Amino acid sequence: MTSAFVDDETIKTKYGLTPGNTFEQEFSSVSLENILFEIVAFCIYTLEVLMDLFRADVERRIAETRPHTKDWYRQKALAFLYGYTLAESDIYDTTGSTDAQIEAAKIVTNAAAVKTILSGAGALRLKAVTTIANEYAPLDNLQKDALSEYMNLVSDAGTTVIVTTGPGDDLKLTLDLYYDPLVLAADGSRLDGTDPTPVPNAIKAYLKSIQFNGQLVLSFLENELATVSGVRVPVVKNAWSKYATYAYTDVVADQSAGPIDEIRVADAGYMKLDESQLNINYIPYTE
Repeated sequence: MTSAFVDDETIKTKYGLTPGNTFEQEFSSVSLENILFEIVAFCIYTLEVLMDLFRADVERRIAETRPHTKDWYRQKALAFLYGYTLAESDIYDTTGSTDAQIEAAKIVTNAAAVKTILSGAGALRLKAVTTIANEYAPLDNLQKDALSEYMNLVSDAGTTVIVTTGPGDDLKLTLDLYYDPLVLAADGSRLDGTDPTPVPNAIKAYLKSIQFNGQLVLSFLENELATVSGVRVPVVKNAWSKYATYAYTDVVADQSAGPIDEIRVADAGYMKLDESQLNINYIPYTE
């Protein structure tokens, strides 16, 4: 804009500009012209940002509302109202209920739809959880049965939805952690006394940050640990996970349990750190 401004012949004549000079050479940073261009540029930039956000929101809404996709099934699960009946095929009768009562009936905190095989035929597995004390938790039997009935009422004809819910998969870790002796003690606590377990806390925070039914990536975990104050070089030596009746040492065909090479998706959709099986070898880091 400023280049076009100083190149305009009328502007050159009116302002008496020197041909070939740039806008910055002719106008100071506190000039009215510069301030006006700054305001216009900021407004254009703000409009572009808002349009990008608007487009992203529209694309997200389209993806979520497109009928009978996995995202659609997830949204239907999140819309489930415990203790309410359907007035139409997939619309609840909430007559006489307050907003607070309706929100309290939305017991499904998160969900994910996954294709599976049932008795040789295709089916849809819906992993679902609720929240208790700000932590993911399994639905109880009554909640699970009600959700299952609802999902099979709103699903496509011929599509069987299998609702599953359970405690988070257990994660076992062995780490070599090179630490700064000026910040951390040999047991991993901070020398200033502000945090006795910064590394376990960071591991739990990373597990919480993973999208529901998303991937645990050991390299990403190392990156997160490297941001902890006093941690110089974190190394995940070994990792395992288990759920249901599996043990950490089991070798499972679909790699849903047992040793983790690099990536693992929790069967329950989320993981929790098995602190009794967290082994950290703290090693002083020297230059």
